Amino acid sequence: MTDNLTIYKQIYPTQCAKIAELGYRSVINIRPDDEHITQPSSQELATATKQANLAYHHLPFDDERLSLLTVEQFATYYHAFPKPILMFCGTGARAKLLYQSALMQGLL
Repeated sequence: MTDNLTIYKQIYPTQCAKIAELGYRSVINIRPDDEHITQPSSQELATATKQANLAYHHLPFDDERLSLLTVEQFATYYHAFPKPILMFCGTGARAKLLYQSALMQGLL
C-alpha cells in the first residue's frame, strides 16, 4: 500500500523470521482468533514475532463490526509502531478496509 505499510493475507509463525529479514519491523494482526481451524492463534504469532524482534499487536475485528474506535486504535498503532508494518487478516480484504477507513477519517 505504501512504503510504511504492506497489507497481506494470513501469516504463520514460521514466516516471522523471513518477514523480519525482508525489513519489516512491526506486524498488526486484525484477524479474530478461531475464524478457521488452520489459522495460528494470536498468542502463537505474538511469540514468533517476539523471537523475530518484530513489534506485534492483535487488533481483531470482523467486517460487520468495524467501528470508529477500531479505526482510531489502528491509527494509534500505525503512528507508534516502527515502520515498515505488515498488517494482515485472512485474505487482506479487511486489512485494506481498515487502512482505507483510517485514511478517509484523516487519521493517517
